[in-house]
Amino acid sequence: MKAQTFAGGPGYFFILVGVVLALVSAMVPHFGAGYHLQFSVFAVGLLPWLVYGITVPLLRNVLLDAIGLLLVVIHAWLVFSERFMKAADYSNNMIYLVPIILSVLLIPLAIAVILRQWRTAKTGNE
Repeated sequence: MKAQTFAGGPGYFFILVGVVLALVSAMVPHFGAGYHLQFSVFAVGLLPWLVYGITVPLLRNVLLDAIGLLLVVIHAWLVFSERFMKAADYSNNMIYLVPIILSVLLIPLAIAVILRQWRTAKTGNE
């Protein structure tokens, strides 16, 4: 029986940064006295990182790291432009649309990785 190893490396770091970015975007000022967690913004902000997180332990690839870096850059741009430049009113719904679009774009990658793992498990090859 062969031991199974899981990849990780920068992928887990990118997921951690994405969770922090989702949290930062969801913590909005509330009447100047504190902060309020907008759960819907946090949940939608986590969506691309959940889909990306499916692929991280299954795929060892430089392409996956490049996709993770691209996700971090896009998400950071979104958070800083919507949260800090526009006073977090989120009236244009970009804080919702961009993570949903990123999630939809990542779904084929996740499906391909899952099918690849299923085929290798079925045939017993690596």
